[in-house]
Amino acid sequence: MARLFQRAWSASLAAIMAAGISLAALQPAAAQIDSSDATFREAVQAVKDKDFRHAVRLFTIQAENDQHDAQYNLALLLEAGKGAPQDFLKALTWAWAAQLGGIEAAEELAEDLAGYLPEKSIETVREAVQERLRARIDKGHAAAVSQFATFHLLMLEEPDHETAYIWFSISAALGLEGALEARDDARENVDGERIIELQTEAGTIYESLEIIID
Repeated sequence: MARLFQRAWSASLAAIMAAGISLAALQPAAAQIDSSDATFREAVQAVKDKDFRHAVRLFTIQAENDQHDAQYNLALLLEAGKGAPQDFLKALTWAWAAQLGGIEAAEELAEDLAGYLPEKSIETVREAVQERLRARIDKGHAAAVSQFATFHLLMLEEPDHETAYIWFSISAALGLEGALEARDDARENVDGERIIELQTEAGTIYESLEIIID
């Protein structure tokens, strides 16, 4: 069964929708509504109160600001048609974003959603996710670099190991966690005759980026 993600814990989405459990305390609120724990807590409470429309609004604000737990919860609600009409396209978009952001439960949700959609629609979602990642990279978001590489391994119809190698190489150069191992794993699946060309391309892209390291 799908589970609603909470920043302090996880609980059954069905149970929360039935208002059958108590919510754990979360961390103190931050200043911004688009990333604060207070907003996230309010959205979870709205689910418990069966005010799904309000929950969708709040999770959407946070999802648009790359809060991956909120992206997962929004995908759950859109899959269920709670707070907004059922929308498998948007749900898969946010489920993949959450998966790329490290929410493990999002992988199973994304697989379920992809099973509802024809390949043409899935390709539309791929394009949307890729466009969003590129926009984040252009804004200097470091995490999006590794996520862009992972996208080319996990979300395409066939893995693109060459592009993944390029972007994991950039991630490694930026010192992002786990990038060295991911780069070397990707390289094992690349034709040796292409390595120099791909490294040159990675170097060119790297020099063009203005990435902010948190």
